[in-house]
Amino acid sequence: MTDDGSTRDDTDDRSEAFGPIDASALREIRGLFVDREPLAETASLDDPLNPRTLSIELADGIGEASTARFDVRWSQSSNYAFHYTDALDRNFRFDCHPKPDAPTRHFHPPPDAASRPVEPSCIGVSELSLVTRAVVQLWRNAYECESLEGVNDAENPP
Repeated sequence: MTDDGSTRDDTDDRSEAFGPIDASALREIRGLFVDREPLAETASLDDPLNPRTLSIELADGIGEASTARFDVRWSQSSNYAFHYTDALDRNFRFDCHPKPDAPTRHFHPPPDAASRPVEPSCIGVSELSLVTRAVVQLWRNAYECESLEGVNDAENPP
């Protein structure tokens, strides 16, 4: 139980399993995402010296969403999380990290990207640039189709 009377969530446990953040990887992802996605308006680190998250603001969202954002984490052990959220409060997330009773590479489906259930991720690659390209490609496809349906249905992108 915490000081405010609530029970401790699993955030600390996830951080331990996820591992320390790789700041240079976040900077590389920032460049790759901005170079590949014309709707990327800004891409900023939460802390320039000791970043934990890269936030990429998009000028438009999927379907009726007027704006969207990706929050990205990448660890020194190549665990990652690419979390999409938009102005309609819809979310999905491509993850690669240890998770009990789930594949290491998994997908948290829309509309809320809940912890459970998860499904296997269609992203089978593990190299930083390929994972980033895959996420951009999957998002771009959903954007052009104006639907979150099938965002995880590709065959081993990119």
